Amino acid sequence: MSKIFQLIFILTLTLTIFGCGKTETTKTQPAESEPEQSAESESKSETTEPFQPVIISFVGDCTLGTFQGSDNAFAYYWQYGAEYYLGNVKNIFSADDITFVNLEGPLTEHPQVLQKQFPMRGEPKYVDILKAGSVEICNLSNNHIYDCGEIGFQDTVDLLKANNIKFCGENFSEIIEVRGMKIGFLGYQGWYDEPTLREKVSADINKLREQTEFVIVEYHWGIEREYTSIPDQETLAHFTIDSGADIVVGAHPHVVEGIELYNGKLIAYSLGNFCFGANNNPSDKDTFILQTTLDRQEGKITITPKIIPCRISSTTSYNDFCPTPVTGSEAQRILNKVAQASSIYPQTINFQ
Repeated sequence: MSKIFQLIFILTLTLTIFGCGKTETTKTQPAESEPEQSAESESKSETTEPFQPVIISFVGDCTLGTFQGSDNAFAYYWQYGAEYYLGNVKNIFSADDITFVNLEGPLTEHPQVLQKQFPMRGEPKYVDILKAGSVEICNLSNNHIYDCGEIGFQDTVDLLKANNIKFCGENFSEIIEVRGMKIGFLGYQGWYDEPTLREKVSADINKLREQTEFVIVEYHWGIEREYTSIPDQETLAHFTIDSGADIVVGAHPHVVEGIELYNGKLIAYSLGNFCFGANNNPSDKDTFILQTTLDRQEGKITITPKIIPCRISSTTSYNDFCPTPVTGSEAQRILNKVAQASSIYPQTINFQ
């Protein structure tokens, strides 16, 4: 009988072991479907991210070089490198989405050919100043861009392309897309408000509007060392806004002029000098960065402007070609200066 009991015990133990194995396999089956359930849950929890505003910084005349017969204003390049020139504003330009400058003068090895008092030229390697300073786009329409002839101009265009720096003006337009917002750029020499120029500006804006939702125009215009815009600047700026532009900025007077709000759009008549190699010690070193924040809400873009007061030099005694933000009483003086120049317009921005 003891052998029979032993046989029964062994049989029972064997069945128990195989039964447990089946139970473990069954318990693992729901785990195989968990990834699918998790993916479905993630799909349901997806949300649309709010639009992040686009920040654009505008500055005035950047003359990366000097004129024939003058001291080599850009000798600092060999001593300190390309990072020196825009080093004091690099943190501002790196933090924005687009930095837009007026490049006044060609970057080329071709000699200066125009017979004028101050023909400008910069070495091709000076393009590194723009790259080191986080500049994304240049306006080329100004009265010095052809100082080295068509060859010098084309050299500049090719150089900017090779270094992935955008440009506009002189029949070039540009589109830059930031977080889904397409922004168009145009540039002109606008010495007179004349029908031929109006026709071209209107056609260019209409064409660019078909591809973008925001248009910026820069003019080289006005009178040197005049702190007040002239009628040709004002009527041309208004026409440009009426034709579909959203922001108009200007250069050439080498001093700052006023800012106008016109039909809800922004006009800065002169941003003054910025990184300016054409004068070793200008009497007026005031300038500013015009920074605009573009926000899109329910299909409408709003413009919020901000002025960052600067000096074209890190020192007041001479021009060291290193534009520098200023603070305190000096910053307030520059704000008051621009506010005073802006008081002639029916509407302007808040300078507080």
